[in-house]
Amino acid sequence: MSEKDFWNVEMESKSAEQIRELQWQKLETQIQYIYDNSPDFYRPRFDAVGAHPKDIKCFDDFRQLPIMRSKEMDREAQEVSAQRYGHPYGTYLCAPLEDVIHIYSTSGTSGEPSFYTFTEHDLKINDECWARTYWRAGIRPGDTVLHGFGLSMWSAGVPIVRALAAMGARPIAAGAEGGIERMLMFARLTRPTALVGTPSLAEYIIEKCPDILGYPASELGIKTIVVAGAPGAGLEDVRKRITEGFGGAKLFDSSQGAWGLGNVSCDSEQYQGMHVVSPEHCIWTDLVDPDTREPIPLEHGAVGEGLITAFDHQAGPPFRYAFGDMLQLFTEPCSCGAPGWRFKIHGRVDDLLNVKGIKVYPAAVRNVINSFTPRTTGEMRIVLDSPPPAVNPPLKIKVEYGAGLVESEIETLREELVDKLKGRLRFTAAIEMVEPESLERSTLKGKLIEKTYEQAD
Repeated sequence: MSEKDFWNVEMESKSAEQIRELQWQKLETQIQYIYDNSPDFYRPRFDAVGAHPKDIKCFDDFRQLPIMRSKEMDREAQEVSAQRYGHPYGTYLCAPLEDVIHIYSTSGTSGEPSFYTFTEHDLKINDECWARTYWRAGIRPGDTVLHGFGLSMWSAGVPIVRALAAMGARPIAAGAEGGIERMLMFARLTRPTALVGTPSLAEYIIEKCPDILGYPASELGIKTIVVAGAPGAGLEDVRKRITEGFGGAKLFDSSQGAWGLGNVSCDSEQYQGMHVVSPEHCIWTDLVDPDTREPIPLEHGAVGEGLITAFDHQAGPPFRYAFGDMLQLFTEPCSCGAPGWRFKIHGRVDDLLNVKGIKVYPAAVRNVINSFTPRTTGEMRIVLDSPPPAVNPPLKIKVEYGAGLVESEIETLREELVDKLKGRLRFTAAIEMVEPESLERSTLKGKLIEKTYEQAD
C-alpha cells in the first residue's frame, strides 16, 4: 500500500477529459440543489440575472454567472439567518440544520467570525481530500504527525486531526494555542516524523528549539513538513531557511479551506505550485479579473482572483465564491509527472499594495528579507500609516537584524536591503532596523503588516 503513487489511484489518475465530464455531471446536480434549497440566498441571485438551472448547459454558461458569494456576503447572510431562523450559519445553508454535525469558523479578527458547516457526507469528502494531500507529501499510515495548526474552531484544526486519523496516521494534536514550549515538549516525547502547521510555526520552532530543548530543530527527527495558511513554502528563501533548519526535511505547500479543496506541492527541486488533487469535488482555479470580475481565459500562466465552487458539498456549499486569493494557473505538465492543473497563490487581493504604481505583495517582501538570514532574523513588518492599497513611497518596513551585529554592520545591512528591494521588487523602502526578537512571534499565521492608522483610531 505504501508504494502506490496516490491515495486514490483510480480517481487521481483520471484524464483531464474524464475529470471534466465528472465535474459537469456533478455541477448540473449541484446547481439545481442550491437553487431548490437556498430560497433566501442562491435562488434570488440566479433569478436576478435571469438564469434558471436548466439554462446553464455548459461550463462557458457557468463561467458567465456573476460572483454569488464572498466573505462580505457571508456576514450579511449570517445576520439574516440568526434573526430569521435562530442560527448563525447563513441563509446559504442548504442542508437541514439537524444534518449539520460539524462547524468551524474564521478567526473573527476583523469582526464576528464566519461559520462553515458540514454534514457527515461533507466530512467524509474532507477526510478524503486531506488524505490525498498528505499521501502525496509522503505521510503514510502509522506515521506520527505533530499537528501544530490552531485547534479552536479552525479549518486546519480538528478536521485535520480527524483526517489524519482516518487515513491511519497518528496525529499528535498539540495545537498552536498551547504555545511553543508545549509543542516542543510533545515533539521531544513522541518523536514525530512529520509536522503540519503554518510556515511561521516552522520558523518559530527553528528559532526556539535550541533554547527550549537544548538542541537544534534538525535533531527533532522530522523528515516531512506540510505547511498551509500563509505564504512560505513557495518562497525560495523562506523555503531554504525551513528545510535547512530542519536538517534537510522535505517541505510541502498546501491549501484547503474545506468543501473538497485539496492542493499540495510536489517535491521538485524548484517550486512548481500546488497540484489540484481533488478536482472532482471542488474547483478553485476559476479565475476572474479582481477589478472587473470578468472571467479570465483558463490558460497556462493566467493570473486572477480564484472563485471556489464545490460540486457535491451539502451543508453550506460555496458557488462562484470570491475567496480573495490571487492565483496563477499552470495547465502544462509538471516536471514531477503528476497529472492535472497546478497553481500558485500570489497573495490576498486585499493585501496587495500599490506603491506609486508598483504592485507589492507582503509575502514577496518577506522573501527578500529572509534571503539575508542570519544577518536578519527573517521577521519584518510593513508599516502602513493609512488604509491600503495605495501607499505613498517610500514603503515603511521594520526589519529585525540578526544577533551579534554591531552598529556599522546594521547600517550596511539596511542599505543592502533597500537596494535589494529596489532591484527585485522595484519600490523604494524606508527601513527601520529593530532588535532581535522585538517583533511579536506567533505559532499561528505570521503577521506581516502593522496598521498604525488603526492604533490611532
